[in-house]
Amino acid sequence: MSPIEKENMVRLNKYLAGCGLGSRRSCDSLIASGRIYVNGTKVNELGTKVSICKDRVEYLGRVLEPVRSLKYIAFHKPQGIIVTKSDPEGRETVFDALNKAGCDAGGLNNIGQLDVASEGLLLLTNDGSLIHALTHPRYLIKKVYDVQLDKKLSPGDAEAMTGPGIESEGQILRAGAVLETIRDGRFWYRVDLYKGKKRQIRRMFEAVGCAVLRLRRVQFASIKLGDLAPGAWRELAGREVAALHAAGFPVSSSSR
Repeated sequence: MSPIEKENMVRLNKYLAGCGLGSRRSCDSLIASGRIYVNGTKVNELGTKVSICKDRVEYLGRVLEPVRSLKYIAFHKPQGIIVTKSDPEGRETVFDALNKAGCDAGGLNNIGQLDVASEGLLLLTNDGSLIHALTHPRYLIKKVYDVQLDKKLSPGDAEAMTGPGIESEGQILRAGAVLETIRDGRFWYRVDLYKGKKRQIRRMFEAVGCAVLRLRRVQFASIKLGDLAPGAWRELAGREVAALHAAGFPVSSSSR
């Protein structure tokens, strides 16, 4: 193999991410499932490399090509919108909502999740490498949430959430910070997360006897929700994209 040919060889998961199929981890799952074909042959070896110039890579019968123009979107997800590509129950997805709002969401993938009852900032992109950097568990990415509870949280419970943690469903859940921000007589808290598990905030408060009435993400890494209205979207500025690329960094196993 010539030096030029070697230079054009990349790992298959990186190639798939560059085609807009999601993070490298999610692309590894596609490869392992046997749904990726290279030059007409099914491939399920995770270490496979392909030539970006010569090989034909297919997924679901469609020839894949790297995305030429990268796109980065901030969206204010309203309550009731599903964060998924499609919903078997026919509920509105975030991609349906974006398309209705005039955003061409084709090829975009969400960075992280918000459950159907939650609202707030959701980032989407076709930059698979960035999705990998911002969602890999080895990296600390700060997410900030405003949470309304049905009653006041005890100081001891708040300390437990940021210290030894709260046990839920066999897992220990921790927050980076839990700060009381009572306003209009309602019980609001600002919660920072660095490592998130499924429905973590709801599960933490439920475990100490508090019901979550509203949950809104107001910040992801350096990007803030600001005054973006529910259902509205905007493209990220170049400086914001650069800050996101700089946000993912390795952390020690002792870090929260």
